[in-house]
Amino acid sequence: MKLAFDKLKKEISIKDDVANHTWLIIILMLVNFFNMGFQLSYMSFNKNEALFILIVVLALVSIIVILFFFIKRSWRSNYKLEQIEGVEVKKIYGKERIFLKLVNGKKRSFPILKNKEEIENLKNTLIRMGLKLV
Repeated sequence: MKLAFDKLKKEISIKDDVANHTWLIIILMLVNFFNMGFQLSYMSFNKNEALFILIVVLALVSIIVILFFFIKRSWRSNYKLEQIEGVEVKKIYGKERIFLKLVNGKKRSFPILKNKEEIENLKNTLIRMGLKLV
């Protein structure tokens, strides 16, 4: 992951594979949704109630995941400082994670960071760029 700050434009540039990973998840969830719809169109509810309900639940989970990525997550690579509300640090499943919290309510994650030192370095770098902790 590379992080660059342009002082003239007041813009942060993040180069990582989050956009590729996000599009891959969205495409896989769309394939899953269409597959479940195709399966449901050829299945009778009367003969396979449990399987029918399971497939409907899987299709709904796919739609929820797609909506989550479009509504709550951001995967752009360039952000102006006005667009960023601050840096958010959360503990998820016992592991510390760092996010950029945006003004529009979305979050930009940094999933590539592996250990606590990398998270602390990134957090300190973002704070030195003028962002505050949220």
